[in-house]
Amino acid sequence: MLFKKTLLATALIAFGGFAMTAGAASSPTTFNVTATVINNCIVNSTNIAFGNYDPTSATAVTAQGSVTARCTKGDVVTVALGQGLNAAGGSTAAIPARQMKDPVSTNLLPYHIYTTSGGTTEWGNTAAQEPASQTSTSGGVPGTLTFTTYGSLPAGTDVVAGTGYTDSVIATVTY
Repeated sequence: MLFKKTLLATALIAFGGFAMTAGAASSPTTFNVTATVINNCIVNSTNIAFGNYDPTSATAVTAQGSVTARCTKGDVVTVALGQGLNAAGGSTAAIPARQMKDPVSTNLLPYHIYTTSGGTTEWGNTAAQEPASQTSTSGGVPGTLTFTTYGSLPAGTDVVAGTGYTDSVIATVTY
């Protein structure tokens, strides 16, 4: 008897579930998925640290830094460098005459930032001073473009010892 009741209950549940399923209807719908890709760059830089400078040496002191940009794919990225906080008289955006300043003595130490390691083109901040090597097309995230800054302290500069000559240069990244 118990078996018959269990079989009857199972049959009612199965047919009842079937009856509910058979009466269900469906209706399709569609929706759009959208996104707007923004044009952006994350920009960083590393310092040019010359270390010790001996004005009696006949050899220039060189050092490198960099400006990096991680940008939206396809961006054409250009880096321009300002004249610094202590630009010498006659300094221009195209041909900057940069100088570091000792905070105690206020003496100045001239330096250069070049676009190549050979030190022939001063890195300025006008379109004419942004050679092809300082313009690049982003391959997209996570790729990072690196623009190396080649610093030089000329040999034999007539300058007094100081507590630490510094300058601050603005790098403008256009994309």
